[in-house]
Amino acid sequence: MSENDPTLLDSLLAARDWARGQAAPYLTWLPDWLEPHAIDVATVLILLGAFAGLVKWGTDLWAIVTWAPRSLWRLATGYEAPKSETAIAGEAAQRAEEAALRTEQGIDELRALLTAQAETAERGGAELPEDAIERAVAAMREVFSSNDPSKAEAQEALREGNLRAAEDALEKAFKQETADYARLDDETRQLRSKAARTARDKAALAATRSVEEGLDWYQKAAALEPEHVWTQIELAGLLRSHGNLNAAIKAAQTALEAADENRDRSVAMSAIGDVLKEQGDLGKALESYQASMVITERLARADASNAGLQRDLSVSHNKIGDVLKEQGDLGKALESYQASHTIFEDLARADASNAGLQRDLSVSHERIGDVLRSRGDLGKALESYQASMVITERLARADASNAGL
Repeated sequence: MSENDPTLLDSLLAARDWARGQAAPYLTWLPDWLEPHAIDVATVLILLGAFAGLVKWGTDLWAIVTWAPRSLWRLATGYEAPKSETAIAGEAAQRAEEAALRTEQGIDELRALLTAQAETAERGGAELPEDAIERAVAAMREVFSSNDPSKAEAQEALREGNLRAAEDALEKAFKQETADYARLDDETRQLRSKAARTARDKAALAATRSVEEGLDWYQKAAALEPEHVWTQIELAGLLRSHGNLNAAIKAAQTALEAADENRDRSVAMSAIGDVLKEQGDLGKALESYQASMVITERLARADASNAGLQRDLSVSHNKIGDVLKEQGDLGKALESYQASHTIFEDLARADASNAGLQRDLSVSHERIGDVLRSRGDLGKALESYQASMVITERLARADASNAGL
């Protein structure tokens, strides 16, 4: 450096003087005692702004200079900049949401296949339980949500819409699981429960096309886990459909004895009532239904926002109404049906897009219409039937591919 070149101090002082020169003309309006201080503050701000601009310019220039070699290096090595934890969590949440949506769409398609399968079975003379489709859909949801590798094959079959392959895969998993629990004494109880659960899933799917096969698989589940309340309840329903009423009443009573929760007790009592009604013992059937409804009313009153409990209560009213109708007590039967109808109206109004609740409401109109017709009140009976038809027509338009509507 020659001796005429400015020093660092000279450069800083020159920058200060330049900044003062820039700020001074804009601050002449200030009082004389304040103007020097304001100029100093403005000078510092101007210098900081100039420095920041210089840094930004240098950073941008560096990014431009290094962009090409950096891009070539990443292309050659396949390197990707690491993602932040927030970005990773966001992508995981999006994938989970997309997977859940695909699962729901798949289940809607599978429900149509199950419905067609059940209709074929019924045309062949089978008498399937009313909730056969819903029970099978619940089983599919359980299979889809399972993290168990043994369910992977069944999950893949369901995604492909192959119900029989899914059943075969569940049967394969069941055989493997039963073999595992027999071989490992220290895990017997856990594996037995797991195998029983698989058998129940298989049974729920099979029951939509064959009462006999569904019954066989529920019996397998009951043999593994006889104290499981809902296995016995489902077993009772299929045994009743199969005409084996003595075995059905035993299964329902076993469910009641094993029940340790109020709702389970209520459902078991209702199942006992179903069998007694089928046997023609209307008096005892009515007692069972009424005992079941006492529990259901208490549960529904304690949790008025629970749609499932409210529906349980409406079903109890319907079953009591059915018995009263068969006994010839049309007045009380109508009261029970109307009590049920009021609940169904509230549920259907609260969830207008729920086709199942809309169908329940339609059937409720029909029940009331049947009683009114039997009483000779044909005008009101016609009104009830027309209200039912309006709902059915709306559902049929919304799901034109559903032969059942």
